[in-house]
Amino acid sequence: MSISERARTKQICEGCPARQGRSLPQHRRYFSLIAAAHHHWPENHEFQPENAEHLRKWLQCKAGHYTTTRIEVPSAEPAIMRLARLSAEAAVKAAGGTAWIKPFEDGLVVFVPRSIAFDKLDHKAACKLFDEVAGVIETEIGIKADDLLRETEAAA
Repeated sequence: MSISERARTKQICEGCPARQGRSLPQHRRYFSLIAAAHHHWPENHEFQPENAEHLRKWLQCKAGHYTTTRIEVPSAEPAIMRLARLSAEAAVKAAGGTAWIKPFEDGLVVFVPRSIAFDKLDHKAACKLFDEVAGVIETEIGIKADDLLRETEAAA
């Protein structure tokens, strides 16, 4: 773990109880960071979130917090792959979910963000994920997570 990663973990975990349970201040900081990132999201970025929740799910997938499902497509012909992708995207939307679909050699892979509910993600795993998402935000926006939060608080 790099120094900056340790610093982020310390920052996020500051004030967290020693027990294994998740911390409400940590949870609030995470969602504040997502809201700040959404507010400052670059207009020229290839991914344009519909709202902060959509961005959160994309960031979590980008940080590796997802499950995948592979869908085999009998033909790799571009028109058939495009139709299969559109069908998969429509099925995901109809089910009320958020997922990203990417082609692979014999079909499609559907990436679905995993839950971060308190009963689904323990404290240590939450710290790790929140650090990784902060790193993705820093890479995508080019602003350190703490600076982004300070800017947002100062503007409020």
